[in-house]
Amino acid sequence: MSLAKGETLLERLLQQGVALAHECGGTLACATCCVIVHQGLEGLSPASEDEQDMLDRTGASLPGSRLACQAVADDMEVVIEIPQSEASANPAPLCTDSLPISLSERAAKHVAAQLGKRRGAVALRLSVEPAGCSGFRYRVDHADAIRDGEIVFESRGIRIAVDRASLPHVEGTTVDLADEGLARRLRFDNPNVRQTCGCGESFRT
Repeated sequence: MSLAKGETLLERLLQQGVALAHECGGTLACATCCVIVHQGLEGLSPASEDEQDMLDRTGASLPGSRLACQAVADDMEVVIEIPQSEASANPAPLCTDSLPISLSERAAKHVAAQLGKRRGAVALRLSVEPAGCSGFRYRVDHADAIRDGEIVFESRGIRIAVDRASLPHVEGTTVDLADEGLARRLRFDNPNVRQTCGCGESFRT
């Protein structure tokens, strides 16, 4: 594969139609674009400490392992291998028949950074649970695997897993990032909400 000067491995692979995962959008917040460089490694930019740390945390220990989004070329030829994992061989189906759940650009960057801190995280898990005086509250967590019966959406490179019981209460929701003083929290623009409690703790659909 030929690479132009200043081009990353990820850019070239995507241009050639290779569906290499890059869940964080190439922001060094995950390791889904890991590849193994068999030839031409010396012509790529050296791995930074942050890249090496991400590779170490995700167990990418094979010689020549690089994150494609971080490997910048210098007008050269490379030979690479894309590792196959059980997760990539059997991906969870994306939802196509429900209103999409989407992330704003700010929320997607925030979620990607949070998932990048969780070794093995493959998605953001969104659900609702009984709480408060109005009925439900949101529960957000990282998912190490997609569970049976979960529906998967994808927004801005982030996978969002929702269980079937929660889906009617959250489909069509847009998730944004709100600044509250020095703190940040996810804010939900949910078209299904009919009532919220006075304290803002819970909602009813």
